[in-house]
Amino acid sequence: MPFDRGTVSYRACYLPQPLPEDALERFDAKSAGALENVRDEAEWGWVSGRHLLETRIDEETAIMGGYLHLSMRQAQRKIPTALLKAECRMAELARLAETKAEHIGRKERKIIKEEITERLLPQMPPQISGTPFVVDNNDNRVYVGATSQKQLDMFLGLFRQTVGFEPIPMTPEVTAVDLLKMNPDIIPLLNFSPSQPDDTAGGTLGQNFLTWLWFYQEECEGRLPATQLGEFGLLVDGPLVFVADGAGALESSIRKGMPTLSAEAKAALTVGKKLKRAKVFLARDKSEQWEVTIDADDFVFRGLKLPEGEALDPASVFEERVNNLYVFQKVFTALYQRFLTDFSDREKVAAFQEKAKQWVQAKEAK
Repeated sequence: MPFDRGTVSYRACYLPQPLPEDALERFDAKSAGALENVRDEAEWGWVSGRHLLETRIDEETAIMGGYLHLSMRQAQRKIPTALLKAECRMAELARLAETKAEHIGRKERKIIKEEITERLLPQMPPQISGTPFVVDNNDNRVYVGATSQKQLDMFLGLFRQTVGFEPIPMTPEVTAVDLLKMNPDIIPLLNFSPSQPDDTAGGTLGQNFLTWLWFYQEECEGRLPATQLGEFGLLVDGPLVFVADGAGALESSIRKGMPTLSAEAKAALTVGKKLKRAKVFLARDKSEQWEVTIDADDFVFRGLKLPEGEALDPASVFEERVNNLYVFQKVFTALYQRFLTDFSDREKVAAFQEKAKQWVQAKEAK
């Protein structure tokens, strides 16, 4: 999904060092090649953020609203499976009729397939896809539209080949160590279940955080402490995806009705499951709203809806959108920092465990 319109799915990364002064020239040197030269092997290269056919990379095409905005384009020719099978079968039947044979051997089938592939492949239009990204030099951040690990790895590899280093994905562990200077290993696994022993608590760091965020939102009645960015409201809602360690029903999803108030959600918490994915709403001054689905394990943000801006020209609209992305990321990181800070204190952990169990019990009484 692009960053200049609609919803945005992305991962946040940080830059371990500034981009080189000749960054545009380096990206241009590794721009995507001509589509007519694409064969069956996938080819990657950079294009402008405006569209996937623009291979010219310069100040005019790659800078939008003061930000570097490009895409990694993948191009590959493919023969549809059904077409290839039909062509091969037609050729095999013709060969049988010609030779009066009863069957065709494996080696001959392979030769037929290779001949047909060689004939058809140049006729197939290249299939292209893009992974957009935005660089915020003011905050040393890269927002990259890669939600799968394979897609992210390809992006990071090409980025490193281009500028000499790669952005660091802001996973829960990396965010704690590199950005917040905190040791995630001292954060205990939290137990929300009134029926499970505390020493059996499981889940990843991100899962514990997202489950705590749900608790925290209800405890503070959706009102976050005032910040320099304004006053914010928070809501955790469904669809909810729960997960647990060990044997049994490891993952469960709750989508219909009011998931956070459902009997299924209460049951999941009671047996020790943690939130792996949930939808989060963030609002500022009742006039701006962010809505996003968060994957807790790696901090992947899916389908982020940004507040409606007031700008009209494309550059200003883009600048507003990236600024709203920055605001969301800052508030989210501040919440994560609070989680880490609170549970670095053993006394706060002990007090929380009791509150968490009472929270679940109270839900059961509703």
